[in-house]
Amino acid sequence: MARQAKKRSPKKALRRDRELWLYLLILLLCAAIVWVLTRPGEEAPAPAEDMFTRSAAFDPDQLVAALETKFGLPPGRLSPKKIRGETQIQVPVDRRKMDLTYANLIVKTEFESRGATLANGQAESGQHQLVFTHGTDEYLVKLSYAAAPIREGTAEKYLAIVVDDFGLVGGEMLQQWLELPTEIDFAIFAGQKHSEETMNRSFAQGRETLVHVPMEPIGYPQQNPGENSILVQMDQSEVEKTLLRHINALPLCAGVNNHMGSLATTDHDIMGWVMGVLKKKGKFFLDSRTSNVSIAYQAAQKARIPAYRNDLFLDSPDISEANLESRLRQVQELGTKNNTVIAITHCHSAQKLQYLKDFLKRIQAAGFTLIPLSQVGKTDLPLIL
Repeated sequence: MARQAKKRSPKKALRRDRELWLYLLILLLCAAIVWVLTRPGEEAPAPAEDMFTRSAAFDPDQLVAALETKFGLPPGRLSPKKIRGETQIQVPVDRRKMDLTYANLIVKTEFESRGATLANGQAESGQHQLVFTHGTDEYLVKLSYAAAPIREGTAEKYLAIVVDDFGLVGGEMLQQWLELPTEIDFAIFAGQKHSEETMNRSFAQGRETLVHVPMEPIGYPQQNPGENSILVQMDQSEVEKTLLRHINALPLCAGVNNHMGSLATTDHDIMGWVMGVLKKKGKFFLDSRTSNVSIAYQAAQKARIPAYRNDLFLDSPDISEANLESRLRQVQELGTKNNTVIAITHCHSAQKLQYLKDFLKRIQAAGFTLIPLSQVGKTDLPLIL
């Protein structure tokens, strides 16, 4: 008799069906993961430098044209040369309009705004060299002073004069100084008896004024610049508070120049902090150049604020006739190289006022036109950006 087949248990069958579906679900999930990982995707973006190199953003011809415009050169004046795989550009700089430090800033901005990178830079006697790279291309820019004016221009010569140390002078003496041509700037000490009066009366005339800020000289404290001076041992906060005290006391003054400061104006940190304040306050800076190694003018240019520097002191070492003749000759000699000369003198006495009047009469007869300090190079200095 044949043996009867054994019946399957319903519970066991259900368990096996569930296990089968679970295996199938796991297989489907694994397949989905593999598909996601292996499916064709979007091409990864190329490195930024490679993308920029392939683009047309860096156009050497446009770059050269921009440099010609910024340096006041006629079209076609710059002619890049390919030497041993390197493109070299010789840029002549008109020293009447800028120095090589400012010229460096212009070149650096033009290259970097087009994606190039500054690789190297060096300064030698009378020449600066900058090396830029863009992709696999290398550019060497040589900056040097032009031997002659780049563009033919007017033969007119200008003179800007700043009279220092106002604030102590009042009464009839101040009135006589105020009768000078309004193109002459006055530099005023803050906190003196006649400081605000001098500022207000000058402003009413339309005369430009500066805050005359005392700074530490070599030989301090034997050489004392006065109260609230900017000293090299100060930290950034102290420098900023001291300078703001001077500026806020004379708010109508358009700029600042240093009183003494033969040490402070050689300190990179101090001058950097000073220019940071002036930039925020919208003031220009005149480097009185009480030191041959002052870096104040370069610091102002680096901060991109209007900057000027004194060419000579009219009343130094004295106000003798011999010194007057010497200063007249010096200004005229400077005028053959630069169409504008900047000079400083002082308001200490009636004798100095008469000395200045005599100087003005003779220098104007020699063809010089007086202008306010802020007008020096106003139409010639190119914008970096």
